[in-house]
Amino acid sequence: MASTSVEATVGASRRAWLHPIVLIVGTLLVFAAHFRPWEVGYLEEWPLAQNWIAQGGWAVVPSYLEWTLSRPLHLVPSFIGLALGNGAPGAIFFVLGLVAAAQLPVVVWALRPISRSFWLSFAVGLFLALHPLWPGGFLQRFLPAQTAALGLAIALGFLIRWYLSGKVRWIVWTSVSLLLGFAVYPGPATVAPLMALAIALAVKTSWKRRIVAVVVVTATSAFMTLYSLVISRLIMPSGTSYELDNIATAGVTSIRELVTFVQSTLFSRGELILLGIAVVAVLGAVLALTGAVPHPAGWLITGVALVSPAVSVVFFGHAGWLSDIDRLGYVISLALFVALCVWPLNSEGTRVKMEAVFAVILIAVSFVGAARGIQSWQSDIALQHKLLTALGPVVAEAEGEGEVVVVIDRSGTLGYNGTFPLQYLGPASQVWNDDQTTVWLCFEEPSPLPSGAVLCDPNDTGTDLRLVDTLVLESGAVDFFIGERETDG
Repeated sequence: MASTSVEATVGASRRAWLHPIVLIVGTLLVFAAHFRPWEVGYLEEWPLAQNWIAQGGWAVVPSYLEWTLSRPLHLVPSFIGLALGNGAPGAIFFVLGLVAAAQLPVVVWALRPISRSFWLSFAVGLFLALHPLWPGGFLQRFLPAQTAALGLAIALGFLIRWYLSGKVRWIVWTSVSLLLGFAVYPGPATVAPLMALAIALAVKTSWKRRIVAVVVVTATSAFMTLYSLVISRLIMPSGTSYELDNIATAGVTSIRELVTFVQSTLFSRGELILLGIAVVAVLGAVLALTGAVPHPAGWLITGVALVSPAVSVVFFGHAGWLSDIDRLGYVISLALFVALCVWPLNSEGTRVKMEAVFAVILIAVSFVGAARGIQSWQSDIALQHKLLTALGPVVAEAEGEGEVVVVIDRSGTLGYNGTFPLQYLGPASQVWNDDQTTVWLCFEEPSPLPSGAVLCDPNDTGTDLRLVDTLVLESGAVDFFIGERETDG
């Protein structure tokens, strides 16, 4: 009897130091996966950095206020990164790493009041922090989305504490943390009510607390939608609204159209996401049928997984968003995270070995998915660096305000997301080469014309084009010319 007591004490002592060490190591690994400053930039961070440098740091903020009024904190994390790096876009990766790394300990903290197993909480936290179904989370352009996901995880912790204690401060902090996250990026606005409902059904609490939580969280999401679409326009009637302008341009007009877009995107480019939905749904069924969790909890996991694509309705404002697998992958991954949270909150502790195997698999899948996600962007990034480096001597040769470097792509490679749409190549060259020479990307027939790209026009390229260099890619050539635009006076 005494021996058993001593063994239990030793085991508890080991867990006391093992769990923090594992959590620290996991957090550092998540940070390392997201902190890749050598990649420098990808898309929107190039003009953001160029404007930051040109306008003298924080002085750039007013020029973005009108565009971001509907999501007022949208660029704050990126601006912090630029401030830390003195305008270097690669420094945004530091903030991205911090935000992603924080998600893991926050999830463990959030689930701690009820979860019996540190390892289950750790596995679920890694799923959020490494987002194996969402490769976009490793790019700086999705730092606002990552920040909103952190806000959702913080809200989860407050929400659980509300369900357990009923103290008003917890539900208030739930709403505040959600609002702050939505002010950076409102993508989780449909996931939050699903989270409130799922966790309400997953924990033992009163129906009054359940109803209050679902109403408050839904009202918080509704308020952010109202603010973005109506209040922001009242504040600045003549301003440009990111949300409203997109709705006017390409908003979907019916539920059927929305479902068609989501279905088409998932079935054409979202095979991995569909597999993730199926796996989580099956996991819930297995946990229920084996008695690892109560039957209602297991089927709740399955149900949340199966309805997860419905949260894509948050992107109703633009058909292009509904066709973007990165955006759909983001919100569906968050919904699957909510489903997985039900598991540690309801584990009976009777099928320890089986649950340990599932937890290890989830951890392994998260790391493998992270590696795959990072790798998926490397070819585009390598091409960007190759192009920008080749441009260096060309922009250095250009002289005077009137001379412009013209990039004519004959390879069918440039002009797409990840390969420099028109508005990104110029700023990227200015930041990369520390040279303010204008760089213009255009195409000549019969080369394919990417969306938003333009055919070469003397008004843009100038006259008397002289060929300076050629970059040979696998699919063809990219020619660098210097032309001279007419200047006033």
